Amino acid sequence: MNLLTTTLGIIACLFFFHNASGQDQLAPDQLTDFQSYRSQIIAVYGETWVSENPDAVNALEDCFINRISYQTEPLAVNGKYPLLSSFPLMNKNNPAIVAIDYSQFNPSTFSPIHYNLPFFSDLKQVIRVDGTDYIIVIEPITIQH
Repeated sequence: MNLLTTTLGIIACLFFFHNASGQDQLAPDQLTDFQSYRSQIIAVYGETWVSENPDAVNALEDCFINRISYQTEPLAVNGKYPLLSSFPLMNKNNPAIVAIDYSQFNPSTFSPIHYNLPFFSDLKQVIRVDGTDYIIVIEPITIQH
């Protein structure tokens, strides 16, 4: 997948994604999460795209905060999950984005936006961090009526 395909996928999902309108107050730590994710999204897509696509940015931030988790599961010889290294980097607009050292994986510093992961799938996604016991779990997007 390329940047355009990913962007179009995000926009398509937004038609089905209903975001609550300002009813929830954000806790201070959530504000920090949003600011952190926003800067990561800007690093991948650029300031112009972020300012022109606020709904897509909100959907990405919601995904990072509410639908992605990091878990441990013993590494198996014949792993059943795709490896993080099999997903392309999102570095077309920012060549400074490089693959992480998988053996040093740290969930608190990992930036999922740097990889072209299936953030808006309707199925649960599980991705193995190469050579580690860590898995990245992306819960499916749900349609609210």
